[in-house]
Amino acid sequence: MPLPVALVFHFNQHTNEHADLANRAGYRGLVKVLRAHPTLKFNLHLSGTLLRALPWFDTETLALIRAGVVEGQFELLGSTYAQNIPYACDDWDNAQQIGLHRVVIKEMFGVEPTVFWNSERCWRQSLLPVIAEGGYTTTLVEDHILHAAGLAEPVPASTTLNGQSLTALYDDTLLRSRFNYAAWFGRASQLTDYFKRVAARKNSENFLLVYAEDAEALGLWNWERGYIPNATWAHLDSMLSEMETAGLVELRHLSSAQSQTALGPLPDGAAQWMDQALLNPNAPYHEDDYSDWFDFNLRSPKVRYFRNLYSIVRARLQSLGSVHNDPGYPRAAANPAEVFYRQALETFCHHQYEFGCIGVGGRKYWGWENVRSAFLFARVSEAAEEPQAYNWIEDVNGDGADEQILCDGQQLAALTSYGGRLMYGFDLTAGRQWAGNQLAIPQAPFNERATHIPDSPARPRVWVPETFDANLKPLKAYKEKERAPTGMGRHLPAWVFERDAQTLTTYRRKIRLPGQRALMRSHVGVFTDTLALDKGEAQSTDELLDYRLEAGRVFCYLLFPAPYLVIEKRISQTPAGLTAHYTLDNRDKVKHRLRLTSANELNPDYAALLSPGRAALDFYMHDDLYPGVVNTHTRAALFLEASREWTKLERAVNFLALELRLTFDLALAPRAQTTLEIKLNLAKH
Repeated sequence: MPLPVALVFHFNQHTNEHADLANRAGYRGLVKVLRAHPTLKFNLHLSGTLLRALPWFDTETLALIRAGVVEGQFELLGSTYAQNIPYACDDWDNAQQIGLHRVVIKEMFGVEPTVFWNSERCWRQSLLPVIAEGGYTTTLVEDHILHAAGLAEPVPASTTLNGQSLTALYDDTLLRSRFNYAAWFGRASQLTDYFKRVAARKNSENFLLVYAEDAEALGLWNWERGYIPNATWAHLDSMLSEMETAGLVELRHLSSAQSQTALGPLPDGAAQWMDQALLNPNAPYHEDDYSDWFDFNLRSPKVRYFRNLYSIVRARLQSLGSVHNDPGYPRAAANPAEVFYRQALETFCHHQYEFGCIGVGGRKYWGWENVRSAFLFARVSEAAEEPQAYNWIEDVNGDGADEQILCDGQQLAALTSYGGRLMYGFDLTAGRQWAGNQLAIPQAPFNERATHIPDSPARPRVWVPETFDANLKPLKAYKEKERAPTGMGRHLPAWVFERDAQTLTTYRRKIRLPGQRALMRSHVGVFTDTLALDKGEAQSTDELLDYRLEAGRVFCYLLFPAPYLVIEKRISQTPAGLTAHYTLDNRDKVKHRLRLTSANELNPDYAALLSPGRAALDFYMHDDLYPGVVNTHTRAALFLEASREWTKLERAVNFLALELRLTFDLALAPRAQTTLEIKLNLAKH
């Protein structure tokens, strides 16, 4: 009988531009190879953070996955939304992470998984009820942990705690190394021999070997080490063809596994790769001075700092949920306050990306630091309970700098002290967010006590495949012989190379592209000004700080770009949205010219654009006069109306938003005032 085997591919990136690179250098080619073998069954896991990023860049990969799910070729696994290590986190956090991920998977693919991907493979038995209560019956556990629990053969085994059970599947670390070696170098003899040896064992028809690996290993890792990923796709394609015809193995979905034996409580265990990486200075993700992952989890300063920060945010969210008897995910929201509470929870979960993993995160990393924005959404949830008209000043997002809040009883706007730009906007009565970009993770340092736009420097242009086919013929010019262990050696144990040839065939990525590429902007805000006086350089106003609250619930921001020039920028609410009114006072006895550029990052119905991605937003002209952005799925729109003709209108695609920039050239007469008004209007298109 063929040996039962399951292939599991784990797709995971944070919500940033690197997800696009991972897709083009890895994911799309991998999924195309899998779809080219429709009779074979595969298991895929896609993290929630990746599913917030990938729709912004690509539709083909997700369409291929959806087709595979519908046809029964692909089975999707669930997990924690942001791939935080459950062992390292509070179980309330884990429950929200699991519930949120199930919501995203159901929304995007229409399925509810029963198999749980245990992120980074660290196990403690007290996780069992959390996973089971999240709707899961089965999970993966690394082989060495199951061996320590007394499992003699690689069979599915049940384990129980407090009357709840999970089926633990054999996550085979030896299979992982052999499979990767075969896919990277086209040498499958070690893999085939391993299958034959295991198949010859008694009762092997009851075994289930699981190859569980990062999808990045089938393309992106090769690209990062200077190789052409198409070669890996070609080798994988050949391996799968052999599996189809040889009859040595039978590929299965994990949900088909039936427990063959019962184990007692599983011992605590850490991922083998992390323990090995901590001991090897040349390994990916290595960190110095830790004996193993448990030592890292206990002593790491960054883990300690953020564990404390998460506990503060958690207490705020738990208190809010308790007051309203709202458990959060996966229960659906019943009113606007609950909608914003779930946005607070997603913001919290989103910024625990891979928390507890070595070589990841730390101070100034947006993917952890911006968890503070969950405070803002908790505050908005409270405001939506009983909306009323009032303004106040508060450090509403926990960044150490006060924000100014305008609320007319229906719309709520949060403004920065620095330059008076709009950070977030909400419709409290409809439960909608129409400005703000909390889930975008800039590739820039996070700064506390300042609300600057993240400054992501340009990066060198890089080559990525233009085609994603498993075809080596066009790559002959890049083929070469390379001594083992090659550039991929850091990802494999030494014993793999000791059992095979010392010279391996590789395809080197020798293509170089000139120039730089600009990264997408995000967290730009609305009414974000830059000023250029006469022939001087453009100056950002986020360093110019002074403001006051005026009669009529108006915030006035005072800007002093020159000794003789005073700008008063007043932000007020209107029934249709917000108005920025500029009074420019030239106190000099000579005339000056001022170039004012207003940048506006717009994403109406933010929550509703996350799953469809880039297709959900488009530029348009309101009444053929005013530039705007429309959510093509909900028809909610925002447009800009100015009191003066602009000199230039620029449109840009930001990350998870579209940006409109209006530039005005203003003549400032001696000893005179000039005014400009820009309105941000909410509309239906």
